[in-house]
Amino acid sequence: MNKIFYLFSEGFKNVWRHKMTALTAILSLFISLYIIGVLATAGDNTHKVLHYLRSKYKVEVFFAQDISNEQAVGLIHKIKKIEGVRTATIIEKEDAVRIFKDQFGEDIVELLGYNPLPVSAVVNIDRSRRDPLRIEPIIKEIKTIPDVDEIRYQGNLINKIERNYKRIMDKLPYLSGIIVLIAVLIIYNTIKLSVYSRKEVIETLQLIGASKTFIKLPFMIEGTLIGIISAALVFPSLFISIKGLNYFISSFTSLNLKINFDPFVLVWIFLMVIFISLIGSYRAASNFLK
Repeated sequence: MNKIFYLFSEGFKNVWRHKMTALTAILSLFISLYIIGVLATAGDNTHKVLHYLRSKYKVEVFFAQDISNEQAVGLIHKIKKIEGVRTATIIEKEDAVRIFKDQFGEDIVELLGYNPLPVSAVVNIDRSRRDPLRIEPIIKEIKTIPDVDEIRYQGNLINKIERNYKRIMDKLPYLSGIIVLIAVLIIYNTIKLSVYSRKEVIETLQLIGASKTFIKLPFMIEGTLIGIISAALVFPSLFISIKGLNYFISSFTSLNLKINFDPFVLVWIFLMVIFISLIGSYRAASNFLK
């Protein structure tokens, strides 16, 4: 019991003895963990943003002029069966006249004496999938349906959104890995300085027969304590940042979005910082005791 008390007390004393070094490490580690938390939250919410953008995708399908409303309904059923299509809504010839009047202020039937506008459909794309959506195969399959006369869609915009989404999701793990490595190096260098400042005490302990594990443990406790303090600062910072971002989105934009914060991210960060701290401090102490 006395040994355990000694180990923990030495770990806490080491932090206090090197206040400025520990403070620098805590702030540096805090920044690293905060960025990791932001990336984790961004990765968790990126699909929600993509879901919102996909809801804005609009594919307009115009049928041949001689197709009646009833015939168009059968064609729309075929469109709905295409993989990647979520819904397809018919715009009847009478609806097209009303839309034309709303947009241009003229009644096209009165101008021409007949209704030249074809039956059409608005096709909404599946927005729930996590893999990038390829719009071209969907358009190609719609074109194979008889009596489809014209298709209008924002192909370049859709492809750009899907391509950028894939790039972001592909790079997130690498970026997170680099920041984790930086965090390990922060702990490693901090404990290394602490070890060198206590080298005389360490040599004395070795002379009286103390095991390497016994000597390393206070430094591992020191590194873990620095990590826990940093994590404790990250938790409220992430929460406040997300609250502020949601306030900005709701107050100053027209986006119907809300960034969610998964509490599991906090657990993940806490476990990760414990692991990082133990690995970094163990390696720093081990190098001195070779």
